[in-house]
Amino acid sequence: MTVGTTFGVHCAQAGVPIARLQKLLGHATPAMALRYMKHAPEAYFAEDAAKVAASLTGELDREREARAAAARANLRTA
Repeated sequence: MTVGTTFGVHCAQAGVPIARLQKLLGHATPAMALRYMKHAPEAYFAEDAAKVAASLTGELDREREARAAAARANLRTA
């Protein structure tokens, strides 16, 4: 295995998205970076599906808004 391959595999295992992996490895197309995704754990696919479901139901927006409100409150007290 080359250093690039090892890095690509570790990125996939860490859940780095394809577009970022492509840029990190300097690949011209996402298809070239896809070969590392066979090393991504199945758990990431379930996690991704949950994120899509949260987005579809609006839960993701509510969560982001709650985080932003908490950050604003922390800025006021700091």
